[in-house]
Amino acid sequence: MDRVPPEILLHVFEFLNSPAPSQVRLRDQPSDDMLDVKPKLSQSLKTVSLVRKSWRSLVLPSLFRHILWRPKISSLAAFTLNPIPLLRFLEDNRLDRGVTTFTMVVDFVDKEADARHITPEIRSVDLEWLWDQLFSVVDPLRFTVIAPPTTLAAFMSRMLFLDDAWSFSIPYHILSLARTKKGSSRDKSLSVHIDAHLSNLQLSNRENDTSRPSQLVTIGSSTSIRYRKPPACPLFTIRPWTSILLNEGSSTKVYRTYEFFLRRPPSMLGALLGCEEHPNNTPLIPPTIVDFNYIAIFPLSSHFEVLLQHLPKIERLFVQLAPGRGNRLLEDKDEMKHIDPADLWMERNTAYSSLMRELTVGATPTGTARNWSTLQVFESGDAEDREAWDMAVEFVKRSGVKGWVEEREGVLVKQDEDGNETGTEREIDGHIAVENTPTGPF
Repeated sequence: MDRVPPEILLHVFEFLNSPAPSQVRLRDQPSDDMLDVKPKLSQSLKTVSLVRKSWRSLVLPSLFRHILWRPKISSLAAFTLNPIPLLRFLEDNRLDRGVTTFTMVVDFVDKEADARHITPEIRSVDLEWLWDQLFSVVDPLRFTVIAPPTTLAAFMSRMLFLDDAWSFSIPYHILSLARTKKGSSRDKSLSVHIDAHLSNLQLSNRENDTSRPSQLVTIGSSTSIRYRKPPACPLFTIRPWTSILLNEGSSTKVYRTYEFFLRRPPSMLGALLGCEEHPNNTPLIPPTIVDFNYIAIFPLSSHFEVLLQHLPKIERLFVQLAPGRGNRLLEDKDEMKHIDPADLWMERNTAYSSLMRELTVGATPTGTARNWSTLQVFESGDAEDREAWDMAVEFVKRSGVKGWVEEREGVLVKQDEDGNETGTEREIDGHIAVENTPTGPF
């Protein structure tokens, strides 16, 4: 074996590699232990690394290609001030350059803030320090945060509506940002991040200068709050992300309450789209995003309408609104207690009806072009319900809209006048199902 070139050994070892849990489970029900499943072949690679030092040096980058970090937190206000031993380990062992995905699981909940129905806060300067510290070491293709809704809102420096949170009882959400490839250099993407912050700083200073003469008059007024610039969230601009995934989990518990359709979930969707009151009135989604993935199990149709009415300018939309393959939610007697299944399917069908209406109309009644007109690919994660999917395809055909055709089960693509598909790249690690991506040892 000593005579075998390392390139051949590395090629053989790559066949022992398997997808990380974060590559295949981001569409599952969010939980703090959802990624604890060990890949089937990970032990094989670890065994290889113990055979000899030369083999260890070959497989070590593969073992640390997908990072799962669980920071130990006792306070949201303090944890960002501490150094991160994981980053030092990656640097010391020269593994930082090989990190492909980075997932942060935060299980901390600010009970005092929850009891007062307010969103916990982290100082903007501390958040900037955290993101800069992480991304100065690793340069991942995908960055994912799994956290309680209130904690996730704190990381985004945004507010969260909590009056009805008790009726939803959603413990965790998933927010994931990804890109298809790395830039020419890490410095280039960081310069974009710095330029964005300088621009925000200049605008902020300009607003402060213009508001000083009337400061005594506007303090405490709703008008001053309305025009105040929301705090920036560097995470969204620190890399040129092209894809975003938001998984809000199951909303089934709200269907147990009286007039459930009037409830509002604790969601970051409105903040991402910038369609709520200050500080959620400025979109967090950067213009580099062309791919939007939204997963929510039986969300209220009124909540889903927020996405439909404020769709960002994207080229691909993925939506999943019902339990996927292997999810036994509807068979769980405790979960379905005091719930009428007809209500669940009624809300899902209403949501899809509204979606197909927007997809086929593409413009407002006044004729003003909307972001729906830029959409090139629509994918449904609920196509296993073959009858419902066939009805959706038939609706598109009968609408008379030109261009949309069924590429395969669950996927509609837009064609140009010559019949050519105008769809975008779809190889987004962890956002697109593994079975839909090209296969191979690398």
